[in-house]
Amino acid sequence: MRAVRRVDQQTVLKYRPRAHFRLARTTRSRFFRAFSVEGTKKGKEGIGRLEDAPLIAFRDVNTKHLEISSGPGVYAVYDANKELQYIGLSWKVTASINLHMHELPQLCDSVRYAAVPSPSKAALQNAWKQWMSEHINENAGKLPPGNAQGNSLWTERKLSPVKDSFVLTDGVAEYVSDDEIIKLCRKLVSSSRIVVFMKGSRENPECGFSHRVCLIMDELRVEYETVDTLDEVHNHDLRNVLKRFSDWPTIPQVYFNGVFLGGYDIIEEMHDSGELKSILME
Repeated sequence: MRAVRRVDQQTVLKYRPRAHFRLARTTRSRFFRAFSVEGTKKGKEGIGRLEDAPLIAFRDVNTKHLEISSGPGVYAVYDANKELQYIGLSWKVTASINLHMHELPQLCDSVRYAAVPSPSKAALQNAWKQWMSEHINENAGKLPPGNAQGNSLWTERKLSPVKDSFVLTDGVAEYVSDDEIIKLCRKLVSSSRIVVFMKGSRENPECGFSHRVCLIMDELRVEYETVDTLDEVHNHDLRNVLKRFSDWPTIPQVYFNGVFLGGYDIIEEMHDSGELKSILME
């Protein structure tokens, strides 16, 4: 299998925006003085009070009837005893919440959430400060455990290694027939649970739609193969062959257990409704 160039941590985070804000190098008293309720002004980016946001069970986060945006916002995570564990902010709230649930299930029972209108880094931080100051004032100056200095459970994680793209041939032959490529595609989708035919690789996507499909798969934390349709050396004329193979004109294309699920628009719609999660995790 062809080796694919790795990227550094900054590049990975660029494709997976995650805007966690930590209380680093500050004391509890300094934070309390700087961000008390009296000193927090609610501007255009202001949000409702923490205690007024509905408490949502983690198991319901991806169901279609909930109003949790996949975009920017602030969130507060509670354990099974309804004790606040962490207040965070993110450019992709549902992705961050699902990641916490996967990595810290023992601390994740329910969550409060608020979208940030007209999002910017400053607006997100101001919304985070508002909720944090409310909690501090109502809890005798105590921070949530996950936001306390020295606690890195919620903000530091080991990045999973990026899986190499699958190649259909060894790249030695100068010509491979379309029928042979179709046979290799059929063998791959039949032997792999999830396959994404895309433009580029998951670490270096060559189109926005391919990138977004990979983000959806990563958010669901499922194992999947990717095939670079732009790799003419190993995947001869695959962009055109796929039109015959799937009877679908565009790329990316997603297969599950040998069955074609759809292109980006269909996958996004299934993801937003919760249907994709139920299918891929059955």
